Amino acid sequence: MSRNVVERLRSFTARLLERRGAEVDWPAEADAGLALLPSSVADALRCLEILPLSADADAPLPINLISDFLERVEPLVQVEPAVVCLRIGEAYLKRSDMSEAVARAFTWRNARVRVQAAEPARVEYHAWYFMTTLDSADRWQQITRATINAATGAEVHLPELADAGVEVATGATLSGEPGTLLAAARAALRRAQVDSGAFVERLEARLARDRQRLQDYYRALLEGDEKRGGRRASADDASEREARARVVQLELKRKLGELDERYACRVELFPLVLARIDCPALAVRCHVLRRSAARLMSIYWNPLSRELEPLCCSHCGVSTYALGFSDDKVAPLCAACRP
Repeated sequence: MSRNVVERLRSFTARLLERRGAEVDWPAEADAGLALLPSSVADALRCLEILPLSADADAPLPINLISDFLERVEPLVQVEPAVVCLRIGEAYLKRSDMSEAVARAFTWRNARVRVQAAEPARVEYHAWYFMTTLDSADRWQQITRATINAATGAEVHLPELADAGVEVATGATLSGEPGTLLAAARAALRRAQVDSGAFVERLEARLARDRQRLQDYYRALLEGDEKRGGRRASADDASEREARARVVQLELKRKLGELDERYACRVELFPLVLARIDCPALAVRCHVLRRSAARLMSIYWNPLSRELEPLCCSHCGVSTYALGFSDDKVAPLCAACRP
């Protein structure tokens, strides 16, 4: 293979494994590398969790075009989302002082925050589109969008981009691997919990109805056996009746367990598309003072939504306008995570 093909395969393999959660050490100038794989990835590739990376034919996973490399990594490639790069050229940015706007939008629980300046900036937003599935006795599906500010990690609600002057950024240079998938997945799950509420209510009603039917059926069996046994005075008959009652109770317990398993909800998020949107924004630089510690942070005013964006809790990832800060690193914390 040519050196160009070898380098492209090396880059593809490292990027693919890292997106699946692996730790990869394969310098560009080295002929071989090493990867520490999650167990699920190792199972998919049919190899050990510590994987030497090489193009050699005798390697555990020969990374070349004459081996079965492409067939073995196909299960991992199938879950890769399509990526499109978009760009919004110019947009109106506020010129007035932002101190009052920040004070109205945010609640600072335990720190003093002072606006220092506001300046134009360009920010990358990651709009993830997931196929969200709830699989149970019935199935619920929808395409869920979650948009994350790549600079802050906060979820933002952008309007439709059709009227925003968006254009495809041909030949755009991506600013590294998107690190927003986890934040977007959390946001999509929260959205799915709300949107699937009616579906879950119907499932719970069906489960309650089916449980009641089972309980009524086995209760009728017990009552019928008791009525028939009431005309018998033998001690042996009484012990047999008690044994049958225990069997019926065990069978009812087994049936109820099967019913619960049948109605259990399994949630799946499948990333379909990632839109990386390069957008103008107004960066509001703020000085945060928490006891004797201080830091600088940026709050963004978005010209599409025409509002200040929330900030992201450094602990749980929820986006909020009511924040406290940790004592040492002055990291933003939501009300639930702040001690």
